[in-house]
Amino acid sequence: MSWSLRRFRTASAWGLCLQSPQDDDPPQQAIALVLPLEYTAFCLLYRDRYLRYTRERVQDAWVSQRLVEAALGNLATIWPTVISSSRPAAVAWRLLDALISSALCERRPGAGQSVDAVHQVLPPAQADAVILRCRLRLSEGQAAELMGVEEPAVASQLRMAQRALPGQLTAAPATAAGAQPVAGRARR
Repeated sequence: MSWSLRRFRTASAWGLCLQSPQDDDPPQQAIALVLPLEYTAFCLLYRDRYLRYTRERVQDAWVSQRLVEAALGNLATIWPTVISSSRPAAVAWRLLDALISSALCERRPGAGQSVDAVHQVLPPAQADAVILRCRLRLSEGQAAELMGVEEPAVASQLRMAQRALPGQLTAAPATAAGAQPVAGRARR
């Protein structure tokens, strides 16, 4: 026997169908699973950026895809708790980070796959801010939203990363004419 997941006409409904290898077996009824609209919207909003971030950390497109799918799948199982929290994006970010960290720990040293250098030399929050802002070229507001933190927290993490590791790994993205780069931003 095998299971298949089938999408129904509504965006939030999926059916899980039991399929038998025997043609003479009677067809099984589909179990309709209804995903909350808020969860679906959350996934649509964050999935692509999660995937880009995960690719930067893992350096493997297939593994990145599986990790993001696992994170969003796990998120669905605890969605009522997540949506009732003060910062759902922060809960999801911690879940994704835990899965990425676990996957990276399972890799054998010298397996020929590189690992994100920023996370090897900076604390996690600083490294995340650097990747989101400097490599993925998200604004501080977008990075903060993705991580589920306030924008000043991202700015602070970037400043600390720049002090700890000035140079190429923490270089600010190209900015629009007249905008100040991250490292040169005036203090308020």
